[in-house]
Amino acid sequence: MLAPNQLIKPLIDHLHSDGRLRVWSVVITIFGDAVQPHGGTVAMSDLQTILGGMNIESGAIRTAMSRLAKEGWVDREKQGRNSFYKLSSVGRKSFIPATEIIYRATFAPDPEKLIIAVGPDVIGHARETQNALLTAFGGMRLRNGVGIFADPSDKVIKQIQNADLLMLDAQVDRLPDWVIERLELQQLFGEFHGLMDRFGPLVENADTLQSLSPLDALCARILLVHGWRRLILRHPTLPEHLLPKDWPGATCHKLVSVIYKALLQRSEEWWDVEQKKSTQQILLRRFNFVGSEV
Repeated sequence: MLAPNQLIKPLIDHLHSDGRLRVWSVVITIFGDAVQPHGGTVAMSDLQTILGGMNIESGAIRTAMSRLAKEGWVDREKQGRNSFYKLSSVGRKSFIPATEIIYRATFAPDPEKLIIAVGPDVIGHARETQNALLTAFGGMRLRNGVGIFADPSDKVIKQIQNADLLMLDAQVDRLPDWVIERLELQQLFGEFHGLMDRFGPLVENADTLQSLSPLDALCARILLVHGWRRLILRHPTLPEHLLPKDWPGATCHKLVSVIYKALLQRSEEWWDVEQKKSTQQILLRRFNFVGSEV
């Protein structure tokens, strides 16, 4: 395997430096970003090539796929000597709302109704139940007993009530400091800046991106989305006026969308098939690229 381009090598090094690498999480990013637009099924050999481009060993990949299959996230089909994987019905159900958040056109939505759900900050079954409910119905997990819901449906409101959470209508001009503190926004503040520091050189070397190999471009794109996904899915759904002053989220969102678009065409060349119109439509809807060329 060829060594990665020097422009993306620091991104790969960071992936491996952030504690024990959760390969299964990177695989989920690959499914959501790269596999789903191409029909939803991927060969194990292709996963090994993509992840190998990020210096992830085959043994770790096999372990990750076994875990995802065992936990019901992916379905496996054997054809000859190769295995093929696709998201299960459970995996696809989680994928759709997450995709809408990851690739939305603006950073801070402007919901008509905002609900703050407050629960006891406890350890044990009650908290696990509340966290599972919040994740399943499109909210964020409780952070120190606080969760946010934007434009919740009647069904979601019913579920919040059944989970024994206090529900508050957040038609306010500002959030109390204790809510900001419990949402742990300060940690996200640093992580947004960290992502911008890591990927900023790609913008500064935009012309060089077109000279990347298709595999390097695809790896850079996946690493970009992986870092962004881990941030934006933890971020509370707050309108801009309720975020702290000088919040870096919108700037980071813009950077991510610019780099993603710059990598898109080159990274798509890795797939050894002619791009279908349906694939183009999926990609162009991301970050509202409609009207652009891929």
